[in-house]
Amino acid sequence: MTNNESVDEYWNTEFTSGEKQTFQKCARNLLKKTFIVRDKDEENRKMFYFVSKNSDFFSHYFSFMGFEVLVQKDSGVIMLSNLVNENISATVAVNRFRFRKIESIVLCCLWTLLSDRLHRGSLDKVIKITLSDLNMELEKYDYKKNFDKGPLGDILKLFCKFNLIGTSGEIGEEDFTIILYPSLQFALNESEFVSFVKDAEKKMKGIDDEQEPDELDGLGDSESVEVESDPIDIEIERGDED
Repeated sequence: MTNNESVDEYWNTEFTSGEKQTFQKCARNLLKKTFIVRDKDEENRKMFYFVSKNSDFFSHYFSFMGFEVLVQKDSGVIMLSNLVNENISATVAVNRFRFRKIESIVLCCLWTLLSDRLHRGSLDKVIKITLSDLNMELEKYDYKKNFDKGPLGDILKLFCKFNLIGTSGEIGEEDFTIILYPSLQFALNESEFVSFVKDAEKKMKGIDDEQEPDELDGLGDSESVEVESDPIDIEIERGDED
């Protein structure tokens, strides 16, 4: 897309009717899930290559909403991220999903497990872990409660919703596994993770689930809602509500 070419001109001259439908599908998927993961399935693979090919136009389109599209070719991940500059107000830029304490803890455990596998030089396109792997990591945070199937299932479904993980089998079954997508790497950066761990080590001991406050489930709607932020909660970029 050239500087002298309008969005309408590019849209009508560069895209076939089928490609326009694909564009709409990819755009809605990014708004809903934040991430497109190339190696998740064939549908995501097609979306990944389409967005990669047209990344400039996608970024230009989303810039009107205060977003940019980041393409991580090596990792096979496309991310919808907040675009922050002097022309975008802070209220628009703050469009993130805040996880509750235990959701944040589980997310950090999954992030650590993926990071460990990658640092060990794993060449597997699909990295899988078991519930035992997750429980062992949770113990490092002094979280020794036994997860009920329902609450754990809800947490994993939430992460699946954002294309951070996938699951195979039923929770409680012997063959149940959690698939760690490379998008987990971009859910929080190294400095955020280190800061989170320090706070978690101080605060998580002895904290019961019932003490966890209800958190905001998204910002960026027509009416902004403010809640008191818990200092050990973490956030990821969020496009739109379901």
